[in-house]
Amino acid sequence: MHLLRMSIRFSRIPTFGNFSTLQAPSVTSYLTDACGLSPAAAIAAASKISFISGSRKVSSKHNPDSVLAFFRSYGFTQSQITKLISMYPRFLLSDPVRTLQPKMDFYLSAGFSTSTLTKLISSDADLLRSSLKNRIIPAFDFLKAILHTNEDVVAAVKRSTWIFHVNLEKKMEPNINTLRSIGVPVGSIAKLAKIHPSVLMQSTGRFGESVERVLKMGLSPSDAMFIRALHSLSSISAVTLKRKLEVYKSFGLPEDKILFCVKQKPMIVNLSEENIRKSFGFFMEMLKWKPEFVFSSPVLLTLSLEKRLAPRFSVYEILLSKKLWGEKSIVRRFFYLSEAKFNVRYLLRFQDECPEILETYRAMRGQ
Repeated sequence: MHLLRMSIRFSRIPTFGNFSTLQAPSVTSYLTDACGLSPAAAIAAASKISFISGSRKVSSKHNPDSVLAFFRSYGFTQSQITKLISMYPRFLLSDPVRTLQPKMDFYLSAGFSTSTLTKLISSDADLLRSSLKNRIIPAFDFLKAILHTNEDVVAAVKRSTWIFHVNLEKKMEPNINTLRSIGVPVGSIAKLAKIHPSVLMQSTGRFGESVERVLKMGLSPSDAMFIRALHSLSSISAVTLKRKLEVYKSFGLPEDKILFCVKQKPMIVNLSEENIRKSFGFFMEMLKWKPEFVFSSPVLLTLSLEKRLAPRFSVYEILLSKKLWGEKSIVRRFFYLSEAKFNVRYLLRFQDECPEILETYRAMRGQ
């Protein structure tokens, strides 16, 4: 089907010849006119293509028009093609049927949708540069042995296309074995591989250090929160972690309480020091909440001050001024509610009594 579609499109496209017969100015013009590159990007790309095509014989199969037609036949938009050629102009020297089509067909047969695939490839050209036999298929098979379904493998690749850059048996398997050796359940390992595959592709030394830090926190490997903590701690150094904990301590919170909350909501160690201070400042100054009360629900600290906390507080102030606030005080669930539920419960419900409430809320959110 793809071959038929490609042959039809190829026949309708004027031939520019191969790059071995084009001079640098012609190559540059082709890159701007046919590929959509900017003049500066075209000049940079032309030097690479001209150098290669001038140093070896380029057969008639390496027709740049056929490469562009190939990408279009697989659903790439013009902007995606431009981005792809800018990243790796040597694609224009490819024999698409021999080198590109087998990879595209494999990805599609594995369960990648056309829209997903074109988006991923236009952001990471190595998905078409890596060896199908030696890298792509082995990586896919390795992950499927862990995740069991093509759908979950696709989900993992969408999280990190680096999966097809490395040898997973050498890069990921040692770290998986480490988790198995300490008793992390198979299901938890699979979840980590699907949602945060990059964690499992860290060097064994760095990965081992992260595992040790999570264990020292007192989390059991069998606890579902273990892999969440591993993900959070693996992205920061021991020095950075210590500095974050010091920020929390500066609000008078005891270390044991802080560590307890980190175990409940590990991602609070990934917040910037500035955001930690701003969030605590908001709760303590605007709501008069004590640090202990804030920390009793650590998820509060992960909510955006600009998009969630401040805009909703403005709604609270309006309702309070109109004597429409039914609670004794502002409650935490006011900030927890999903956007859809918040709209129904507070914005739409009181729109007649407070016409300005929706406009104020949207303005605060920058909408």
